[in-house]
Amino acid sequence: MMDNQTISPRQFMFIVLLFSIGSSILIIPTPAAAIAKQDAWIAVTLSILIGCLLVLFYNKLGQLTEGETFVQATISVFGNWFGRLICFFYLSFLYILSALVLRNIGDFMTTQIIPETPLQFTHILFLLVVIWGAKLGIEAIGRSSEIFMPWIVLLLLFMVIAVAPQMNLENIQPFLGEGVKPILSASTIMVGTPILEMSSLLMIYPYIKDEKKIQHAWLLGVIFGGGVIALITLLSILVLGSDLTSLNNYPSYEIAEKINIAGFLEGLEIIVAIIWMLTIFFKLVFLYYATSVGIAQFLKMDDHRPLLTPLGIGIIVLSIIAYPNVAFYEDFVSKTWLPYSLTNGLLLPILVMAGILIKRVFKKPKTGASPSGKNS
Repeated sequence: MMDNQTISPRQFMFIVLLFSIGSSILIIPTPAAAIAKQDAWIAVTLSILIGCLLVLFYNKLGQLTEGETFVQATISVFGNWFGRLICFFYLSFLYILSALVLRNIGDFMTTQIIPETPLQFTHILFLLVVIWGAKLGIEAIGRSSEIFMPWIVLLLLFMVIAVAPQMNLENIQPFLGEGVKPILSASTIMVGTPILEMSSLLMIYPYIKDEKKIQHAWLLGVIFGGGVIALITLLSILVLGSDLTSLNNYPSYEIAEKINIAGFLEGLEIIVAIIWMLTIFFKLVFLYYATSVGIAQFLKMDDHRPLLTPLGIGIIVLSIIAYPNVAFYEDFVSKTWLPYSLTNGLLLPILVMAGILIKRVFKKPKTGASPSGKNS
């Protein structure tokens, strides 16, 4: 293990929850409504079930790795050459994902809140805090998630109550009006982001104290996190309608702009911006930490912290050149991201699990050997 830091299953649940909401809450309602229309919220709910199945698989893989991170387990099973090749693709996935999440917050800030500010400046400022969080380690990230979680819940509740008068139940009718096929198609959006991205959580599996409670915490995190995205998608359709939701880049921010309490309490959309910045921060700081720890283990380094600054410079550059415009990004998400995340979020973990199981079958039991203890 990189360091002796640990987190509780409760803190892990909050990390999963915030990771699930992350940038997904900004980017999922629009394409989901474009495909499934008024039934987009059903598509999101369906993808939560897929997420739960994937959690059972990830948890089993985490148990089989016996106190090693995904990178360590892959190298120990497949050896230095082939194992490192698999790790290279996996770590590239985490790194690219980190850059895309940074770009999500940058685009949101520069289009909705501070349009006069250069994109690079927003990225640098945001990433400075992320680097500091990753430097403090997973224990600090876990504790911070506990501190901020109640505030995020309160702000979400306030938003739901405040936009309630603007809701129109006719906007979600007719039920299953487009049939089942568009719902199944739209559910793949959330499967790509953030469900398959949860393979990154295997990088902190050994850091969680009580192994018996990990699965329960992980499932709760996915269910609650997915539930928030489903709720925001439903709210967007109820307030704006499916057509406006599909046309607006940030429908959740748009509905917050419609908050009007007693005719004088307006301009409260910054509350929504605070929620999104917090959830995106936690997703990004976790991904950044997992990437730096993974690369340090890949390079056989004892400490991941010297890598934080150079990785940050690379992420800022990559986040700027990742896609030139929104049209390119939408095309990338709809055509490329799902197969890419399927490869790294499902196929590589299946390959590693198969390798571990095959190695166990052929491994001769050593007589008189004491069972190896799990790192804590």
